[in-house]
Amino acid sequence: MNPKSLLLGLLPWIVFSLIVHRAGATVAGLAAVAAVVTALALMVKDGLRGIKIIDVTGVLVFGGFAVVAFAGGTDAATWVADYGRGSAAALLGVVMLASAAVLPFSEQYARESVPQEYWHSPVFRAVNRKISAVWGVVMLAMAGSHLLAGYLDPAGSVAGGTINATGPAGLLLNWVVPAALVFAGYKATQALTAGASNPAAAAAQRG
Repeated sequence: MNPKSLLLGLLPWIVFSLIVHRAGATVAGLAAVAAVVTALALMVKDGLRGIKIIDVTGVLVFGGFAVVAFAGGTDAATWVADYGRGSAAALLGVVMLASAAVLPFSEQYARESVPQEYWHSPVFRAVNRKISAVWGVVMLAMAGSHLLAGYLDPAGSVAGGTINATGPAGLLLNWVVPAALVFAGYKATQALTAGASNPAAAAAQRG
């Protein structure tokens, strides 16, 4: 599996974070809409190869945030700006962990580069359970970082008429820590797939 294709699925979360980081609560609803559009674009892009669990999650989560931000007034938009990133990451983490127990979400990406005859291999399923669990933990850890940032350095606050969207705590917890976590997940995915690039060979070695 190419981990880069999996990272592409996180693009809606990145789009939402970038917009909210730059403009705070004033564009929280628009940021959520932009994330939905991005997720839909990914669904269209991957339509012929099957709709991804992550893309559907993005549409539902950010669609909900858009409704909250537009219909709930200033307070709701401020909540979306401050805690939307953390909540979205937490929901995605739960979906990823749940998929690991049923149908690992990473299989949808792995099947794009693994021959079909290996898709039902026990090794293929086992490796993807681990990858999906790793990313679930990564997203939950990222959620904690985002939520702490929302509390310590709220993007929705206003100081002297200026949106406070770029404080040091926000920069560290919304970008540096998440980037480090994503990098760790990326490297873990590479390590897990490196030893099982050929599921048949891996199964033979174990047997």
